[in-house]
Amino acid sequence: MHLNTRCPQGSRFATLLTGAGTVHPLLSLLAAMMILGVGQGGVAFVLTALAGGHPDAQTSTILLLVSFLGVWVALWLWMRFVEQRPMVCLGFRGPARDVVIGVAIAIVILAADVIVMTAGGQVRIAWTYPSATAVMLILASLLLFLIQGCAEEVVLRGYLMQSVAAKWGIPAGLALQAVVFAVLHAANPGTTWIAVVNVAGFGFMLGLLVVWRGNLLAAMGFHTVWNWLQGMVMGFDVSGLKFANTLMTAGGTAGSYSWLTGGTFGAEGSIVSTIVLAVLIAGLIEAIRRDWRKN
Repeated sequence: MHLNTRCPQGSRFATLLTGAGTVHPLLSLLAAMMILGVGQGGVAFVLTALAGGHPDAQTSTILLLVSFLGVWVALWLWMRFVEQRPMVCLGFRGPARDVVIGVAIAIVILAADVIVMTAGGQVRIAWTYPSATAVMLILASLLLFLIQGCAEEVVLRGYLMQSVAAKWGIPAGLALQAVVFAVLHAANPGTTWIAVVNVAGFGFMLGLLVVWRGNLLAAMGFHTVWNWLQGMVMGFDVSGLKFANTLMTAGGTAGSYSWLTGGTFGAEGSIVSTIVLAVLIAGLIEAIRRDWRKN
C-alpha cells in the first residue's frame, strides 16, 4: 500500500494545504524545532526558577506540561510576524466528531495493551482508592495534557507536516514529522528501541489522521486522551514520565518482559502497541485511498 505524492483536488487534505506557507521545508523544520525548544525550554526555565530551582519529580512533571504554553506563544509569534498567516489555517476547523474518532482510537490501543498485558500475566492493575482531592487533581490534569498534546500536534502535524507536504509531497511530510517526533522523545527516561519505533509509529499514525480528516481535531483528541488515560487513569508511565496521583496503578509482575509491558517508558514502549499501530496505519491508508478515489 502507498499514498500518492499529491492528494486529489477537492479532498479534505488538499483543501487544508491551500493554507500552507511558502517557506522552504528545511526552514520549516528549523522553525518547528526552534518553536518547540525555545517555547517550552524558556517557560520551563522560568517556572523551575520560580519553584526554587530544584522541584521534586511530581512538580517537575507538572511544570513540564505547563511549559508547553510557551510553545503556543512561540508558534503564534512565528505565524503572526514571520509567515504572516493566521493560526487557524493549520487545521483547527472541522466537525466535532473528528475529536471522537481520535479519542476512540486512543481507547482502542490502550485497551489492547491492557488486555494483552494482564491476560498474559505481565502487568497487574490495581485500584489506588484515591481521595476526593486526588480525583479532582486527576480530572484537572486533563487540561494540562490538552495544552501539551495539542501543542505538539499543532507544531508537528500542523505547521511542519503541512509545510513539507505542500512542497515535497505527502510521504515526505508524514515521514519527516514522524522522525522528529521520535527524536524529541528519544532521550526520555526508560527509552528502548521499541519505544523509539513506536513513537515514530504514533507520529506517522497521527499524521495519517490529519491527512484523512483534513484537520487536527482527531490527532489532538487522540494525543490528549492517550496521555491522560495512560498516565492518570491506568497508572502507566507516559513516555518515561511518572505521576503520583492516579486512579489505578499498572506494575510489571515478577519475571515480566519489558518489551511486552513497555517497562519504565510506559505502554508506548510495548510490542503490543507496535502491532496495533501497524494495523491502524494500514487501515488509515486504505481509508485515505478510498476517500481519494471518490474525488
